[in-house]
Amino acid sequence: MFGKMSAETQAPSDVPKYVREGLDRQDRETLQDVIEYCEERIEYLESQANQDLNEEQLADEGEELVDVEEGSEGTRVVKKVPCGKDNCSTCPHGPYLYLVRREGDSVIWDYQGVVDD
Repeated sequence: MFGKMSAETQAPSDVPKYVREGLDRQDRETLQDVIEYCEERIEYLESQANQDLNEEQLADEGEELVDVEEGSEGTRVVKKVPCGKDNCSTCPHGPYLYLVRREGDSVIWDYQGVVDD
């Protein structure tokens, strides 16, 4: 399955040193527990990433949702937003396009630009 392994294995270079060093001090049983935890953690993160975002997460007070569309790279959100200036007669401004996705428990917003009406 893993091919021939030497007496001492090397962790992938993208695994942080503090993780490698901690794992290297563990016995076989603890490492099996770590594998199980990691698999469960991956499943949880994937389920969070695949959850649909609701309107409350997509628009703050004073914002106006124009369009929401689920896509393979995330949720495309078009909305108008207030500028924050008192007595602005043209608020909310936009519409603006954002690509929104989940990373664990966080919701990440990537501004894409102004949308032509």
